[in-house]
Amino acid sequence: MPIVELHAPAGHRLLINTRREATSLMLNDDLTLNYDREGRLLSAWMDGRNYRRSLDNRVIEKQEGPRRGLSYRVRRELPADQARDFLARAYALTQQQRAVLDDPGMRVLNTASPADCDAARAALDRILEYDLARLERDRATFHIIYKPISILPPDQYLALVLQATEGCSYNQCAFCSFYRDRKFRVKSVGEFKQHIRDVRAFFGGALGLRKTIFLADANALVIPRDQLLPIFDAIHADFEIHPRDLDPDALKTWEAARPIHFEGIYSFIDAFTSRRKTASEFAELAARGLRRVYIGLESGDAQLLNFLGKPNAPNEVVQLVDHLKAGGVAVGVIILAGAGGDKYAAQHTRHTIDIINAMPLDHNDLIYFSELVDYPGSPYSALAQQEHIRPLAISEIEHQMVEMRAGFAFQHWTHAPRISYYDIREFIY
Repeated sequence: MPIVELHAPAGHRLLINTRREATSLMLNDDLTLNYDREGRLLSAWMDGRNYRRSLDNRVIEKQEGPRRGLSYRVRRELPADQARDFLARAYALTQQQRAVLDDPGMRVLNTASPADCDAARAALDRILEYDLARLERDRATFHIIYKPISILPPDQYLALVLQATEGCSYNQCAFCSFYRDRKFRVKSVGEFKQHIRDVRAFFGGALGLRKTIFLADANALVIPRDQLLPIFDAIHADFEIHPRDLDPDALKTWEAARPIHFEGIYSFIDAFTSRRKTASEFAELAARGLRRVYIGLESGDAQLLNFLGKPNAPNEVVQLVDHLKAGGVAVGVIILAGAGGDKYAAQHTRHTIDIINAMPLDHNDLIYFSELVDYPGSPYSALAQQEHIRPLAISEIEHQMVEMRAGFAFQHWTHAPRISYYDIREFIY
């Protein structure tokens, strides 16, 4: 992992970090550009703001405010023309830094060798083989391989997504617009194997940047067992997945022999799948690499769930978590903060605390607070207007999350689940 530190023109300090997975350029504290192994821009720090680029050339701008809290966060997707300008500027800045490596007055400030400098040149040359036209070709290829990847949990943003299904088998939640544009479909095993080949070809050398595999779309684990197990076997045929129960030293040896490997397989699941899969069936999937599934609890309040269009009762989520945990699979539980506005706020808080406390959660599990994002014209918006529901202000949503956290009572706090915030507006793939 050679790091080349250079004295750039005008007294600037330039760092070029060429790792197996990615290449990073850092110019003082003003500019950071991160590229995958193929040369595609991943993210940037520029003009005091963070940017993330998707594989189909969308760009999200992220800016933190003067104080902590949701009300100070800025998350926006750049319009297409601004995204193109941003990408053009990023690659132009990389071209400028590449010239520094060939500057006769260039001075290496660290212990980097001539071979390290050559590696940096090769990495930047690979990046500069990309231009806007090639990025657009990539975008077109991406949309052939994938249906829209609408959402992932935050800890899976760098997963390798494999779409065993397209869309959502239910697709009637009033607050969710992620899958309205497509019908639910399960790929045949043959289709899925071809999908894997196409995905591998698309990512190329950038495959090593992805640390987990996410089986998509919305609830791929709804697939019947006899069809689902061959899908997991197909994944194992093409990818190296961490074996279970290796001690740390054995795991390091295993990883060293397999430079490109994955920590496990992850997926969404709906609460009504618990009627179809048993703990022993989840254990079969765990033995094939399933490590964690993510469940949209949304609320522990049955009345609010009905309002949201969820067809399950809260205790069905508890049963599902019981089956998953008994099968050796961790869970990520998603709570919809602010759901139901002022009308449901108190019961949403109280009953969600009760349901979370009824689950056998531990340090392998996650709890996500996801703020309700109401899109104009959504079914949720129409229902809220009919019932004269006032949306909660950001400060009220923050208070609701604080109240819930204060009410959680885990059996062992030293082994409690991790709790984090999940902003769906900042997701791109």
